Formats: sequence, C-alpha cells, structure tokens
Amino acid sequence: MILRSRRIHQSAAWFTLALCTAASAQTPFSNSNLVPMTLPGADVVTPWYNGSITPIGTVQYCLSDPPIFANRVMGYSGFSYPPPNFTPAVGEVFYAHLVLGHPGNPCTGSAVGIELILPPGMQTAVSAENPTFCYGILPNPNRLHDMNADPDYGCPTTFPQGLQGLAVRPLRGGLGNSGAWGMAMGFWLEILIPVRATQVQAGNQAIAWRVNPDVGVVGYPQVPVFVNADVIFRNPMEDTLLNLDLCTLNPPPQGC
Repeated sequence: MILRSRRIHQSAAWFTLALCTAASAQTPFSNSNLVPMTLPGADVVTPWYNGSITPIGTVQYCLSDPPIFANRVMGYSGFSYPPPNFTPAVGEVFYAHLVLGHPGNPCTGSAVGIELILPPGMQTAVSAENPTFCYGILPNPNRLHDMNADPDYGCPTTFPQGLQGLAVRPLRGGLGNSGAWGMAMGFWLEILIPVRATQVQAGNQAIAWRVNPDVGVVGYPQVPVFVNADVIFRNPMEDTLLNLDLCTLNPPPQGC
C-alpha cells in the first residue's frame, strides 16, 4: 500500500503483538549520536521502539452471570527509528504511534478520547509528504480498515489543545460526531502521527498518549524518547517505509 510519498509497509515480520505481552524494545540504542548512511533510492524500513502495554479500565462482560471482569482497553506507544538501532535526529521527521486493543465487553462498546502528550522540545510535523495514518481492525470477519477512508472518521490533520495534550480527534467527527474513536470487544486501533524534535531527547522524557475510554477512566501508554543532535548522509524521507503493528496479529487481518 502506498500513501503519498511515505509508505505503509504491512508486514508480520517485525513484532509479535498480543494483549498479554509487552511489545517493547529490550535494549538501549547503541551509537545513538550517529545516523547510518544509506544509498539514494534504497527503501528503508523503520522499526518501532515501543513501550510496555498499559491496561486502561475494567469492565464487567455484558450480561455475564456470574460477573466476568476484563480490561476495557489496553495499549502501548512507540516511535520509529533508523535501523538497525539508531535514534532519530533533531529536525528530522519520524513517527509516534499508539496501538489500542479492546478486550473488554461493556455491551455498548467504548467512545475513546485520545490525546497526544509530547515532551518539551517536540512538536507534530504533519505535511502532504508526511501525513497521519489511522487503521483499525474490525472483527467478524477479522479485517484491516482504513479509518481515513471511513465516512465517519478520517485521520486528523490538526491537533487542538485538549485537557492534557493535543486532541487526536477524527477528521469527520468520529463516533456520533463526538470527537471520539468508537471501539468494542475485538476492535483494534493504530494511529501514526509524524513528529520532530527541536532539541536533543535523552530518554528521560516520554511520548505519552492520554486514553479515555469511559467517564473518569484514563490511562497513559508512553515510551521514553531518544533523539540525537547529528544527521549524517540522511536519505530523503520518501524512501522510508513504516510497518503497521496491527498486521503482526496472529492470524493477520484480511488486507494486511
């Protein structure tokens, strides 16, 4: 699948994704002050550096008797980086993503409010060359769904101030035109937003997402962010491929 000049590479080869395990990088970056040289025109697949999975809220399964309880939603945050294990550089566009699953069954589903909380020295960097991407998985049958093409959703292009961060609202209003992302049991959501750093990030600050699936229920999937000060022989960004972690589910959804 090709989207503008930055392409989504849907592959199951990079991460094993499950609700019960964390999809996180296990070792620190090495030589983080250097960026590898790549040949012009060569496609570069950027992996994700992911934080641990965060459970958000508990619900009783719909009409269960005796009661059965489960996590309402679970999710993690990450950012893309130059392979094999280098950090992005100051001024360079890379991507932050949020992956959410909905294992709980609260009968009517969830209206999920989402905000992106960037640390000082970072900002969004949406452009025609580097758009946002939004994908979901809809069960029965298990299939990948482009939320940007959905008449009720669409990927956001601007991010107004929310309660704690930048509001990530569907472009066309979302669930009931409420600005929320509708999810139910078995649904998945992955949102990718281009960002850039204006100062070095040493891992002592995090990219975080405020996830609000119900009244008074809030969680914060996050990942420490690393950005170095140097750019050496950087390739044009149109040669960059991004993976969808949703396509690492087993079995992979239709459309991956």
